[in-house]
Amino acid sequence: MRRLLTVLLLASAATLAAPLPAAQAHNVLLGSNPSKGSHLTTAPTEVRLTFDQPVRPEFAKIALTDTTGTHYESGTITVEKNDVVTPVTPPTTSGTYTIGYQILSNDGHPVTGQITFTYTAPNPTLATTDPTPSTSATTDPTPATTPAPAQSPPAVPLSSVANPPSGGGSWVWGLLAATAALLALTVRTLARHDRQARGAA
Repeated sequence: MRRLLTVLLLASAATLAAPLPAAQAHNVLLGSNPSKGSHLTTAPTEVRLTFDQPVRPEFAKIALTDTTGTHYESGTITVEKNDVVTPVTPPTTSGTYTIGYQILSNDGHPVTGQITFTYTAPNPTLATTDPTPSTSATTDPTPATTPAPAQSPPAVPLSSVANPPSGGGSWVWGLLAATAALLALTVRTLARHDRQARGAA
């Protein structure tokens, strides 16, 4: 009987000493393309963010805007392991542009941030003039038309991401409560056995 009680006590002590599961760290942005503070002379066609851990694709959001608030996202966001990529409409005017992002870490916490860069549009090609006057120059009566710039779809606001409920460790506390109850029952049984042994003597 004493041997059985000793085994139960040792098993309970091992359960109480077991460490709780460690919480996963938040995702950290390692780099981007365009990079923060960069000066571009070629208009970007996509935005790529690289994190230190895989990203949950269902909650990834990226927006590219200029100083007037115009959005340039032009396609579906994709996740390639630790990279989040979205196609953008190439800017046509010089200025400062901002990349806003929001993702959800594997531990359930949102991670947001901003990256700014500048873009300088190339100078238009100057037309050359032939010094010799042309005697057979013709003029096209049809005025030239400039195609309207493609309209990018409205971006989903970063604040629209819903935070899912964080996972709990209720099973750990239930195991601790059961272990405590087992210890109390073991002590009562041992005390009763000792009293019976002394009464028989």
